[in-house]
Amino acid sequence: MKYREDQILDLINSGNHEGLKCLFDSYYKPLCVFAMNFLDSFEEAEDVVQDVFVKFWEQFSCRHFEGSFKAYLFSSVQYACVRELKKRIKYNFQSLECLTDHAINTEEDFTAEYQKLYTELSHLPKQCRKVFELIVLHDMKYKEVADFLGISVNTVKTHFARALKQLRGSLDLLVLILLFNFS
Repeated sequence: MKYREDQILDLINSGNHEGLKCLFDSYYKPLCVFAMNFLDSFEEAEDVVQDVFVKFWEQFSCRHFEGSFKAYLFSSVQYACVRELKKRIKYNFQSLECLTDHAINTEEDFTAEYQKLYTELSHLPKQCRKVFELIVLHDMKYKEVADFLGISVNTVKTHFARALKQLRGSLDLLVLILLFNFS
């Protein structure tokens, strides 16, 4: 049986589990699709939406809910997705710290890896290498590089993207080098 939102509100406010089931049936799929705007996989989106429903029931099974279910649920899913993304960023920085602590143990290791990176840089086409060095090593903006080399900003972006694509295997090392250079 399909309930109207005001009927679902009455069921939830009376503590009836049927209200949560109706709410879940009405909004689960649209909320999962909405969560996919923020997250990488449908499974993650489902987890976030399910958590929002559980928290909703825990919060409002003992007290009255007022307002729009739709607005509440969509904003809750959005905030939950943002929290999930913030956790990922935190973990990425922690794993980067572990990498810096354990990956290069000696100065010889660092020097060898540094040389490997510069060897790979030397295999880049001349213009890609120049653009890459100006952006990464000299901390110039796209516009500054374009003016310096006398080319368009879009050409700078294209060369930089090509360089990154070719150096993708050495990007972890590049990040380490940049961290050491700026610390």
